[in-house]
Amino acid sequence: MDADSVLAMPEELSIANVTEWQQKLGSYLNAADSIVLDGEKLTRVDTAALQLLTAFCLKAQTLQKAVKWINPSDSLVKTACQLGLEKILSLKND
Repeated sequence: MDADSVLAMPEELSIANVTEWQQKLGSYLNAADSIVLDGEKLTRVDTAALQLLTAFCLKAQTLQKAVKWINPSDSLVKTACQLGLEKILSLKND
């Protein structure tokens, strides 16, 4: 994997595919020098997905890797904000 590659998120990240994405995110985290997630297509996200993304972002912090989003979907931002996770997920920097 290219050190500066972008990981495109699926249209749906939910309990139905969270195990698959746990593996993909883990591999990406270990291989990438910079963490860039493209959330443009992510139209459905549930609490299992937000748990996964939270764990991913916290693990990235322990590895001293910053997580950056390209075009996070309104659905992702709205759901994360409702649960108070926007800062942990690096969706808002303030």
